[in-house]
Amino acid sequence: MSAKEGRSFVGSVLIVDDHAVYRYGLALILRDGLGASKVIEAERFEEGLARLDEPDLALAIFDLDMPGLTHPRDLERVRRRRPDVPLVVLSASETREDVLASLAAGAHGYIIKSHAPDAMIGHLQRVLSGEIYVPPLLAELPAAPQHAPAATGQVLSTLSERQRQVLQGLVEGKSNKEIAHDLGLSEGTVKMHIAGLLRQLGATNRTHAAALGKQLLA
Repeated sequence: MSAKEGRSFVGSVLIVDDHAVYRYGLALILRDGLGASKVIEAERFEEGLARLDEPDLALAIFDLDMPGLTHPRDLERVRRRRPDVPLVVLSASETREDVLASLAAGAHGYIIKSHAPDAMIGHLQRVLSGEIYVPPLLAELPAAPQHAPAATGQVLSTLSERQRQVLQGLVEGKSNKEIAHDLGLSEGTVKMHIAGLLRQLGATNRTHAAALGKQLLA
């Protein structure tokens, strides 16, 4: 099924990228394939932050290589300003460091710019449905030393069955309340399990843990 045939309709989408031609093409894809009612454009990071206050904003898409953004961790400012809006990084970079740093900063997905339009729309739809999208190439990239413990099956073997169940819930984009309901636990217990998972996986937040969990549980 093509992106157009499976199109759902969303509100406004923000694109922050300093290449005008790319923004133009992406805007067409978002309107036609994603059903975006409005596409808001910005070419600098600070300008993108300011446009986050636009009404009916359903999705924010940021490139990593633009004026004002010096490191993926700068994306934490986006999450602090609009924690209710899914954040997706759309970048030409295919390095493990950039992918994991973006997820650690709170991004809900990382999409490579070279992906075909239909594939890109499919990835964005998954993010909008509550999933975390991680490019398949992440599993193929050599791990940097600081990420090696979290990228090996050895870590998975240290998790209890309950921790694996909670991690699966995170991978599926479920809230603490939903995980608690599914497993017959209190929300407080789920929070304790998540805190333990963050430590064992070396993750900085639940989004980062979900991305790492997706690799481990595949």
